Amino acid sequence: MLQYKIDVISELAKVGINTTTAKKSGIFGQDTMRKFRNGDTKISLEVLNRLCCVLEMQPRDIIKFVETEEDREKIISKICEKPIDNHINM
Repeated sequence: MLQYKIDVISELAKVGINTTTAKKSGIFGQDTMRKFRNGDTKISLEVLNRLCCVLEMQPRDIIKFVETEEDREKIISKICEKPIDNHINM
């Protein structure tokens, strides 16, 4: 699961960007700002790119991966499943 390493709203405020500024400039929409506020990391790479640009940070400075049990069950277990043999004998 991806998590923010920083308080995005606080970091944006340090560079003079609040919800009104973000909306007026068109850099981040209201929904994106809400995601930042709620810690929701389901953002596009374009939004991450803009965030890196504005904050002068690398993606690794902003987000981190923390493995969860859900990740192990939904993702990693699929890698370990046996592939289905799709050979057709002719």
